[in-house]
Parts: sequence; C-alpha cells; structure tokens
Amino acid sequence: MQSDLDVIIEQKPIEGPGGVINYLQTGRTVAPSVMPDIVAVPTSLLADSRYHGLFYPLDSLLDPAFKADIYPAPAGQALNGDQILGYPFATTGLTHLIFNPDVITGTIPLSWSQLISDTNKSLILPADSREGAMLGLQFYLAEGGTLIDSNGKVVLEPEPLARALTLIGNRKENLLQSHQLKTLDEAWQYHQLGLSDFMWIRSDYLLGRQELDPTLSENQGFTAVPGVSGALAPLTTSWAWAVTTSDPARQKIAADLMGFLTTPENIASWSSRSQFLPASRSAVELLARDNPYYLFINEELQRANPMMVAETSKVMDVLGGAVFQALTTENPPSQIAEEAAAALRQ
Repeated sequence: MQSDLDVIIEQKPIEGPGGVINYLQTGRTVAPSVMPDIVAVPTSLLADSRYHGLFYPLDSLLDPAFKADIYPAPAGQALNGDQILGYPFATTGLTHLIFNPDVITGTIPLSWSQLISDTNKSLILPADSREGAMLGLQFYLAEGGTLIDSNGKVVLEPEPLARALTLIGNRKENLLQSHQLKTLDEAWQYHQLGLSDFMWIRSDYLLGRQELDPTLSENQGFTAVPGVSGALAPLTTSWAWAVTTSDPARQKIAADLMGFLTTPENIASWSSRSQFLPASRSAVELLARDNPYYLFINEELQRANPMMVAETSKVMDVLGGAVFQALTTENPPSQIAEEAAAALRQ
C-alpha cells in the first residue's frame, strides 16, 4: 500500500440516474477528472456487452494465481478465460435450510418429494415474498427451464414450470403457514418457537442472527434445499472490485489497493461484520476456524450458480405469484404455468 495517498469513498446505486453505470458512461466525456479509479460492482456487469469499455482488464496488474482461490460462481462472471475483468470479494443470497440437530437426528433426504411427504416433519418459509419466487426459480431451473430464449428475451417455459409448481405444491400442508408469511423475520419467529422442523433461510440473514447470538452456530444444523433428484443449486449474487481508469499509473495504484483489500485476513474481517460471504476459499477457511457454519458454506459455495436475473425483475414477480397460487389454490399447475408464461410476455 502507498501510505501517502488518500482514499475517497463514494456510495452510489448501481443503476438508474446517478448510479455507478450512468456515472461511468456519461462522466468520462463530461468530467473525466472526477471519475473513480476503482468501483465495487456485481460480477454480472463485468462481462455484460452493454458495459463494454467501462471496466479495464487486470491481466497485467494482478497475480493470476488468485483465480484458483475464487469460488466458481463469481469466477465465472469476473474471469473470461485468461482475461481478468474484476477481483471478486463478496457473495450474498445463498439459500439453504436450518434445523435443530437435537430434534432432527437422522439422514435428511435431498429429494423434495421425500422430505415434504414425511408427515412427521414440517418446513417454514416466507412464501409470499421473494423467497417464494427464489424457490420457484430454483425448481424451475432444476426442471430444465430456461430464462432466455433464442432472441435474448426473458421467458418462462410452461412445461418445466408446471413440473416445478407440482413439486412445490405437493403436500402443501407440511409447509404450515408459509403462504401467509412475507418476511424471514416472521418465519424465524415461527421456527424459534419450535413450530417447524426446518426453515428456509439466506446466509446473510442467518449471519445477522448469529451476530446477535453467537451460540446459534453451535446449536443449529444446516442442509441444502432438497430438489428434484438432489439438492437444489444455490443462486448467489457476487461483487467484485473493478478498475475504471485508463491511466496506467492510476491502474497500478488501484490494483495495489485491491490486493490489500482482498487479503484473506481483510476479507474475513470485513465479511464477519457485513454478513456477506467471502468470494474466496481462503477467507472462508479463516472464518471456519471460529464458526462451523462456514464449513457448510464452503461446500455450498463450491456448487452455487450465479443469480442470472435481478430479484426485483418482472420474472421474479411472476414466479412469486405462480408459487403463491400453487400453495393457496387448487388450480392445476399446468394452468398456473401457462398463465405465468403469458404474463411475462405481456
């Protein structure tokens, strides 16, 4: 690090007027002297052709050995072959189930049908929310559904969606009052009272709860979300540092700053305070020394896939509505799926 330099930090939204993307697209020609040298952005933006030229490759600035330390989901978006587009540092949104290991002592099935058909077990999730939409998306993808057609438009395919909704709606009584819940806080209260055996949760939410009560990491069990024929793949959003200056001297300084910010010790320290997960294995290994939850997290991040749409997108609205219908009506899943696909086309 260069101790004689000042670091000025500005916080901006990613998109929209005044956001980072708009700032970079317009500011270079209007006020290049006040442009940032380094930005933190979702890794999905780095290889997006719409933003070509906003971020400069780091190939000659960073030791490529760091790539082996990055989990597959963020690496797949921030690294394009031998080209380094950004330095991933954080991941969020990972979903899984929690349970009380004093109550659940046997092997937990990784088939949703098997888990949800056990009348002695119940699962709670805030299904009337983005969590319900995320569950629907994960099952839809597991059933072979795609989100982008040959013309590059966002779509939902009725047949795999119908299969996904059939599974989700199977034995809906074992999802207790999930269709009435809108937040993880509501589901958490329900689960903590011992009214459900399993709870759907996100890593950042659970880490926030562990910060309030560190004993939770010792008194909870964790398992992947059961799926069609095995565990559902988690879908995560990752963040990376990217260089936005064309000045070679400033690029070198920005890379030095990246190197400092992304040491395993610094990433682990920041992650433990922010409730984001590290994008690197070495930082997770450090955190696992004091919290066994990260041993499970390491396994899940190894098989996670990148979240391919914004959680505020129309497709998530439509999926959330379809899941809600599957849990609250007797409408055939095929009908719900057809209506959802049509709603997205409008």
